[in-house]
Amino acid sequence: MKKFFTETLVRGTILLLAVFLVASCNSSFQQEKDSIHIAFAGPLSGEGAAAGRLMTRAIQLYLNHLNERGGINGKKVQLSTFDDQNDCLDHANQPATAKQVANQIVEDNQVLAVIGHWYSSCSIAAGEIYKKYHIPAITPGSENIKVTQDNEWYFRNIYNSNASGQFLANYVKKVFRQNTVTIIHESADYGSYLASVFEETSRKLDMEVKRVWKFENADQNLDDHLRQLVNQELVPIRKEAGVILLAVQAQEGVKLVKLIKEAEITNPIIAGSSFSEDTFQHGFDQFPLEKANPGFYINDIYVATPLIFDTANQQAQKFRDEYQQVYQEEPDWSAAYAYDTIAILAEAIKRANLEAKPETRSLDRKKLRDTLASFTKSEDAILGVTGYNYFDDQRDAQKAVSLGVYKNRNSVSALTQLQVMRSPNDMSDLADAVKREDVLQINDKYMYKTNVVYTGIELREISDLEIPKLICTLDFYIWFRFQGKFEPQQIQFVNAVDPKEAEKSFKEKPITYKSKDNITYRIYRVKSRFKIDFLPEYAYKQHVLGIRFHHRDLTRNNLIYVTDVLGLGLSEETPLVKRMNKNQVLSVTSGWTIDNARFFQDTAKKSSLGEPKYLNAPQGLVEYSQFNAVMWIMKDEFTFRGKIPYQYSYHLVALSGILIFLLALAGRKFKPFLKYFWFLQVLCAAVLLMSGEVIVVTHLAERANWYSYLISLILIFDILWWVIGAFFLTTAAERFVWTPLEQQIGAIPNIIRHFFALLIYLSTIIAIVVFVYERTFTSLLATSGMLAMIIGLAVKINIANIFSGMVINIERPFRIGDWVRVGAFEEAEVIDINWRATRVQTRANAVVSLSNSVAIESAITNFYYPTNVFWLWPTVYVHPKHSPERVKKVLLDALLSANTILKDPAPVIIFTGLNEWAASYWVAFCADDYERKYYILAEVWHRIWIHLERAAIQPAVRRQEIQFFRGEENSQMSFAEEDFFNSLLEETPQPRKGVTYLPDMNSHDSKVKRRP
Repeated sequence: MKKFFTETLVRGTILLLAVFLVASCNSSFQQEKDSIHIAFAGPLSGEGAAAGRLMTRAIQLYLNHLNERGGINGKKVQLSTFDDQNDCLDHANQPATAKQVANQIVEDNQVLAVIGHWYSSCSIAAGEIYKKYHIPAITPGSENIKVTQDNEWYFRNIYNSNASGQFLANYVKKVFRQNTVTIIHESADYGSYLASVFEETSRKLDMEVKRVWKFENADQNLDDHLRQLVNQELVPIRKEAGVILLAVQAQEGVKLVKLIKEAEITNPIIAGSSFSEDTFQHGFDQFPLEKANPGFYINDIYVATPLIFDTANQQAQKFRDEYQQVYQEEPDWSAAYAYDTIAILAEAIKRANLEAKPETRSLDRKKLRDTLASFTKSEDAILGVTGYNYFDDQRDAQKAVSLGVYKNRNSVSALTQLQVMRSPNDMSDLADAVKREDVLQINDKYMYKTNVVYTGIELREISDLEIPKLICTLDFYIWFRFQGKFEPQQIQFVNAVDPKEAEKSFKEKPITYKSKDNITYRIYRVKSRFKIDFLPEYAYKQHVLGIRFHHRDLTRNNLIYVTDVLGLGLSEETPLVKRMNKNQVLSVTSGWTIDNARFFQDTAKKSSLGEPKYLNAPQGLVEYSQFNAVMWIMKDEFTFRGKIPYQYSYHLVALSGILIFLLALAGRKFKPFLKYFWFLQVLCAAVLLMSGEVIVVTHLAERANWYSYLISLILIFDILWWVIGAFFLTTAAERFVWTPLEQQIGAIPNIIRHFFALLIYLSTIIAIVVFVYERTFTSLLATSGMLAMIIGLAVKINIANIFSGMVINIERPFRIGDWVRVGAFEEAEVIDINWRATRVQTRANAVVSLSNSVAIESAITNFYYPTNVFWLWPTVYVHPKHSPERVKKVLLDALLSANTILKDPAPVIIFTGLNEWAASYWVAFCADDYERKYYILAEVWHRIWIHLERAAIQPAVRRQEIQFFRGEENSQMSFAEEDFFNSLLEETPQPRKGVTYLPDMNSHDSKVKRRP
């Protein structure tokens, strides 16, 4: 039967696992079959391959997260890549590669939407095909306005060249204060359109356009023509050329900038977004002058760019860190815009509720396009890495243009930025602001002229960590580098415990104060208490430390804090966290370590409080630029928690749960294998907890309004780790300690088991308080000591019983199964010893509970110690006329004929003497079953009776004779005499103790060791 059950269990387990694996594979196959396919079309080879690599990696990074969480409506999203090689122009014998790629996508007929292309010319060429076959497409980088014009199937997730050209022209005029420009542009759509807009805007601003040069991208002798353009045409007029606009792609830009710098032309150079690509930044690395003097070619070039990471939001910083961690390279704006593009597309697919089947492909594409076209309001915008993502009526993104400048080979924000004003009604004194040039009018748009304040923070020390109170002390340097008006005294620390104390350093003289070339530099030192976990986001098993502040008066329209990338050394190869840990900003003795650090700016929205100049602010809220220096700290310990990938967690939860159930069933039938089952159960329980925790954390961490619930659930998981660990530890004690001991020495009292379990669970409670609730152990001892005193006074009797129980189990005056006599209590068998009392069962089958304190203080007679052999010696009385030798022989024969007594040690007959009425003999013998004591005595007396009867020896009986005299027959007795006489007649004579006709059951008994 046992073998049959074993085989059945094994087969059932294998079958269950097979079904589970088949279901998983089938689920994966079904997901593969019903996957949503997205295409990327862009340069994956050739000179523009760097941009294509950055974008595809960013898209795949987003899709990895998306698919780990189940994809979109239960369907995985797959990316197909197509290489257009930035080949946009038709050749003599064949169409451009971009068109060929578009036709491949059409023929494949799996793709729902396209992300691409990169060059504007490629997007325009391929867009005709997408429009013809109704395939929605979004470009993350093509700026030419023609990409989306007259093509309702094409969207642009970046500003167009019209905005870029106007921005650059106004910047030259109103920020650089220059009135002369020179333009060099390519024939391709991107550069030619940017140059035309810039030229037109410059003339409207009354600037002189000194020269405009154009070159053909497909020119076979392009290098020679560019060299001739610079050396023979630009060099002679360089003094009158003014600001030089290079409206070209990155590859041609590298060639032109190299020629201009080597010709020692020092005119300011400005360019469009192509100069902020990775291809341009690293295009000079192989040149000797660049190697000898890093930044020789690109330093001080101004670039209109869609994104600069030093002004980007927190999501951009997180994306940047994750991208670097996964791909070991620095992302540029193209990667960030590709990341946001796939985010928009995924949200549109989700809202469109597509079926994603071959027969519904055309309908799905139409629904997807319509959903994308509906993202035209800020309320529908998707907050991403590059800001808010939504489109206007022409399907162009509403993104601001930022101006960066290369310093030390890094693109950082220029000290003055131009920001689009949402509505002219936002300012009550708009006309005055335009006159003061605080606001610039560019065509029909108004733009704020915003000062940039480079900000850096260097932490000196993190001390006085009070995690339970979420407070710590921060000692740091803070500096500002800026142009124009900025008052550090008006800074407000958002997360300071006492803001006035933290801000008092700004009211004193700065440590350093310098001013040069209209740039002011100030540095202060601050030491104060700050709140921990001030960010509304959950970091897994971590705490957030740092500083957050904004200006009290200057809004984001007037002031933007920018991370001083160069001053902080963020551009260096050594990570900031590594430097901070090396400098022991957070002492190793604290038990915590800095896991990550990030600097970013975001916005703080505050009520206008009715201030007149903000009366037109939307919803009465005013936005302030807010600077954040954030560090994530974690316990300095190794842990497996949180290491299970999310995509495997559901399978592991199911598998571990099934195995735990099967092991529990198997443990009932295969008790010899419980030890081995224990290890498997511990492993399965750990996997179940880890994977379950990952599922909970991942789901709730994405919901900001569930933050408090997430913290509580994580706390529950922390407690479960300790409690389940304690459970398995007590189980291990049972399986590895108590059960083997019982097999060797007999039953183990429950008090030992319970006391050991009590110690484990008490230790668990202390560990939970110290490590989960993070209370100090000393305060816990003080509190527990006071609590123990109160409880001790209340339950001192029970405490005495507990310690008495411990003494009983240590000294072992009796054990379970022993027959004992405790004090004046009748003899009984010990059936249980627990933490409070000892229970014994009498011969009347009644259970008596004796408190351990009473038992340990009473005289204890143990009839089973040191062995279970005991002596009995009942007394037999016979007539003195019989010879002692004969009587002893008869009695010994009677004992030897009894089957219930032991023959070793041999029974003994002892003649104890004579009294006035009989001779007495002790009949001494041994037995080994005290529970049957009276049955043994009954048999012995029976044998004695038989043998004495055969030997004609009568037991002696004490007799008493009482004579009464009644008197004469006719005499009359008084009533008193009659009553006395009757009482005498009724009186039964009382024999002397020990004198019996039958065997005396009140025998003497004692314990002896068995003779060898």
